[in-house]
Amino acid sequence: MAQKMTPEQVLHTSWDTDTLDTGAIHDELNRLWAEVGGPRHAGQAPGEVVADSYIGGGELMRANTLNLIAVADDEDIVNMIRSTLSQLSDFLPSRTIIFNTSPEVKRNKTWHVEVQLNESVATGDSPVLRFETITITVDPKMAGYLASLVSPLLISELPTFLWWPTGDFVGNSLFTDIVEIVDRLVVDSARLGNDARAIAQMRTLLDDEDDPRLGDFTWIRLQPWRQLIAQFFDPAETQESLDEIAQLNISYAQHREDNGSGFAAALLIVGWLGSRLGWEAIEPFEPRKAGGWTVPLIARNKAGKARDIQVRLTPDFSPHARFALRNVEIVAVGDHSGVFSITRTDKDDLITSSETAHAPYVSRMVYSRRPSTVEMLGDELQQFSADPVFEDAIRLATRLLPA
Repeated sequence: MAQKMTPEQVLHTSWDTDTLDTGAIHDELNRLWAEVGGPRHAGQAPGEVVADSYIGGGELMRANTLNLIAVADDEDIVNMIRSTLSQLSDFLPSRTIIFNTSPEVKRNKTWHVEVQLNESVATGDSPVLRFETITITVDPKMAGYLASLVSPLLISELPTFLWWPTGDFVGNSLFTDIVEIVDRLVVDSARLGNDARAIAQMRTLLDDEDDPRLGDFTWIRLQPWRQLIAQFFDPAETQESLDEIAQLNISYAQHREDNGSGFAAALLIVGWLGSRLGWEAIEPFEPRKAGGWTVPLIARNKAGKARDIQVRLTPDFSPHARFALRNVEIVAVGDHSGVFSITRTDKDDLITSSETAHAPYVSRMVYSRRPSTVEMLGDELQQFSADPVFEDAIRLATRLLPA
């Protein structure tokens, strides 16, 4: 076993083996904890536990929060996962298990195991916080064995989260096996690209009460969009326009700068707005000849009168459409007609505009920095309950997709 200590005071051990022994991994972790003078076992209550003084830990603390499983299929994703973990500050997983199934890794033996003790960066008077990372690299042909290794490596009594940063979870047997034993699942639906059938499969993650709670980075990125749309209708004079919405037009990035797509984001906006306003689906989306999708929805006013709402999703191939959404436009017709629009101009700014039958045209620029992966993961790791608004949005959005 090779061992080293980085300038950041991280103990690291790695070895190759043809027979993976989870007991050997536990033994190595205990040895590393003993070497740095910290607690080998965290306390029973969730939170951050101060090292026992007789062990010599001083003001060192060990994270006692949750288990995190992350799956990667290439080295770049592994490095991204590690980099993200190293930058978390407010909430750290006690133990992270990274499964690496990259076909590009050269192997001398079947398994390559890396065990680390990591330290968070102390801020102010805060003590240093330590946590564990286990990385197991194996040939993709052996990935079927990984699911059986999960349970023995988890810290008992702690919730378990699964972070699947790539878009290959639909129909993935490893995903199917692991997701059955976790409490919360974190994905990024933007990584599913423009595959409508794959996005539709996300609904299956909500169908069973035993399924893990679902979190989505795309939903987090949409928070400022949802807030600004809601703000359009905060004034009493524009609330009546909600009952006269006739069109919802959304343009999205066909290919984002990270190789994903804004299609899932566009669908979630439709699902969110429609579920909040009680819109009814009558048929699925149809592809448009000019590109994109269109679907009619039914809305009812307070008196129960029905009206049609035409929804159009249009891919934007311009250089300006580098992120998920380019523009959302809501059009109301009638006595309280109006046009309400939000456009992203760059990674930090949105422009909103509105004009109604009773108010002149108004436009403003809003600072809206896109959250980093570190910020989004940090937020998701602190969410332990379901988000019913998000789940309602998924249910309606996926109901609109072709079977």
